[in-house]
Amino acid sequence: MPAKLSELELSDLDFTDTVVMRGAETNEAADPTERILRQIEILVDSIALKVEFGSTDPRLWRILAGVYLAHERIADYNDLVRKHLARFGSPLRLDQPPVSFVLPVKVNFDDLPKLDMIRSACASPGGAVIDFSAVRRLSSGGLIALTELLIALIGLEEQPLLRGLESFVDSVEAAIGAGQGTRDMRELLAAFRRYSNAHPRSGEGCGIAAA
Repeated sequence: MPAKLSELELSDLDFTDTVVMRGAETNEAADPTERILRQIEILVDSIALKVEFGSTDPRLWRILAGVYLAHERIADYNDLVRKHLARFGSPLRLDQPPVSFVLPVKVNFDDLPKLDMIRSACASPGGAVIDFSAVRRLSSGGLIALTELLIALIGLEEQPLLRGLESFVDSVEAAIGAGQGTRDMRELLAAFRRYSNAHPRSGEGCGIAAA
């Protein structure tokens, strides 16, 4: 049977490290978000160290730049941009793709994005795209919604790219010419022409784009 420790010997034992470690584990278990954020911090520190020691992998530079911007560490971001310029001889760019609204084959009234959503997307670094490439039919509600949207877009300063809309409108115009048009189709065509006159196609990709 093992000998018992005296009170003096017990007082000399230090359980501090064990208690702190278990407390940390308990906190992380109670809040998984904290554990994830801590893991991200460790990963970011590792990436920053690799960049500091001269990594030539552009992905690491972009990841680190994105983290700095997300955490509003502007001084660190500016320092990273200067280091990138010194090492690679070119500015560090974070290419952000556009916010894309892809429409279905048949468009109903609620399928079109709302104007506020489009305005916010247009203000993003990558701009906005409303993709009509797959559209083959519009319900009567879809025709009305698209007509209203085109009229509303005329007043926007930043315009989305309307990919594939011109091709679809051509088919609508052909149907009207063949005597198959409805009032809603004619109103859509008129709205499209108004929009096209207000925002003609340009080299920057604004306005209407064919598929």
